[in-house]
Amino acid sequence: MGCQADSSWLIALLDSEDHHHSDAVAQFERLGLPPVFSALVLGELLSSFENRRREKFKRLAEVFEPAIPVSAEIAAKGAEIRVEYRLSLSDAIIVASALIHDTELLTFDKKMHSVFERLK
Repeated sequence: MGCQADSSWLIALLDSEDHHHSDAVAQFERLGLPPVFSALVLGELLSSFENRRREKFKRLAEVFEPAIPVSAEIAAKGAEIRVEYRLSLSDAIIVASALIHDTELLTFDKKMHSVFERLK
């Protein structure tokens, strides 16, 4: 089983000042393969930072596997998760993507992690 990364995990991995940085680096070093991520995660990263850091995340997308597209199946499952667990739509879609693709979810978002663990 592979791993799918959330934006919180990717930010922690790349930002040495993030308080989860050492945990993310340790998790990354234990992975056999680089994690994949949803196209939604890439959008979150690219829209959240100033131009200088945005370029770093564009390069990140080139290093990892291609971003996982948000299919109709993932969107529908994400909508169900959003309604039932009151996650934001983006977080619910990321959880749904990890569930549908049968991957672990790398995240430092406690609510997302809890919902993922409950549903896997």
